[in-house]
Amino acid sequence: MTGRLLDSRLAFLAGAPVAVVLGLAASSHPFLALAVAGVALLLLLMLVRAEALLLVLVAALPWEGLLAYPTESISVVKLLGVLLFGAWVVRALVRSDPLRVSPALAWTGLLGFAVGLSLLLSPDPAEGVFDSLRYGLFIVFFFLVLQLAHSARDVRRIVRVIVLSSTLAAGWGLYGFVVIGLDRAAGPISDPNDFAYLMVCVVPLAAYLAGSDRRRRVLWGTCFVLLLSATLATLSRGALVGLAALAPWAIATRRVPIGGLVLAVAGLLSVGALAFAVWAPLLHDRLEQKNNISAKNVTARQALWSAALRMAEDRPLTGVGPGRFGIEAPAYVRNNPLVLKKPVVHNSYLSMLAETGALGLLAFAGLLGSAWRLIGRARRRAVGEDDVDGRRMATAMQASLLVAIVAGVFLSEQLTTPFWLLGALAAVVGGVPRAAPAASASRAGAWRPAAVA
Repeated sequence: MTGRLLDSRLAFLAGAPVAVVLGLAASSHPFLALAVAGVALLLLLMLVRAEALLLVLVAALPWEGLLAYPTESISVVKLLGVLLFGAWVVRALVRSDPLRVSPALAWTGLLGFAVGLSLLLSPDPAEGVFDSLRYGLFIVFFFLVLQLAHSARDVRRIVRVIVLSSTLAAGWGLYGFVVIGLDRAAGPISDPNDFAYLMVCVVPLAAYLAGSDRRRRVLWGTCFVLLLSATLATLSRGALVGLAALAPWAIATRRVPIGGLVLAVAGLLSVGALAFAVWAPLLHDRLEQKNNISAKNVTARQALWSAALRMAEDRPLTGVGPGRFGIEAPAYVRNNPLVLKKPVVHNSYLSMLAETGALGLLAFAGLLGSAWRLIGRARRRAVGEDDVDGRRMATAMQASLLVAIVAGVFLSEQLTTPFWLLGALAAVVGGVPRAAPAASASRAGAWRPAAVA
């Protein structure tokens, strides 16, 4: 269908006027012509290549803070999501592909129901519309990844894109920290904690690519170092705790060889030593500032966590409403040494409990548990088929999910990329494989899940 569309006279007749308009516009308004050409390309991808549009959206996610255009509510990332959904609808109309389902997708549906119920029963539903919309967009994104990524090769391609895009964002953050003189690295995501969370969750994926793609090992090794450096430059202790959780997990489960673990620790120490050798005065100054408020930060988080629990006690089933913790905080937060206008809980799970109630937290925990189980299934299948690369990729994904889960105890990140992207990829790799010839079973990408049990 796609080939006929691209080769037809109708495509030529439709494209020729667009080319003429772009040529005339370029002579007088080059920037406008460039923007129109970009829109035309996205529309073309929407019609004939939905998978490419998915990669564009994945690449844009680490840059969401800089892509809040024309407004924060109607941003480039959201528009890309709408285009991607439209692309899937077009594909569904012209193809007979079966709808792909998954236990993880069922949990996202329950979470959407919990968020909608919490919004309807909140004291002021209008205040929670923005956060509810973000939940909805992430659920749709989860669904679209499941429909458009069908194989290990597709998952690997998405992993490459998110690693490369996040590495560029890491470079941006390091530039701001070292050259501009920001107190903490932030990059295109303005909040340093949110930025650190994304960087640290992508680190295991970069390590996987560095170990598996021998032809581009220098590239992926550089990505690993930059992502790790950006994480350290954020001075986010929550993100570092998530990264530290990998060591006992790797040792206890023997998922990572001791040599690989030693190499990773050596890399971390080398990055830290090099940073102190080159930027010692800068780092000492930033660490001293961080230490001066560290005690207050600990006390503040204890106060916020206690407030979240009290909110849940008052509204246990539906919570106070999506995005309303900061609004309700003055009535619940006690003995907070830091005065914040709209604080966040700094705990993804308590934030879910306070805002969406026990039902929302149950659905969120179910999503994470299902994703963990599906990745484990993919790894066991790869081991049984002697698929070395599949086993490594599943281990890296499980490591990233572990980092996300542990760091989420100290950061409110339920509405950021890692949980949702990793959950969606887990639903893909955990799919039931089609029958494949025994000779090709050990090759990377030899399986294609037709459905997810």
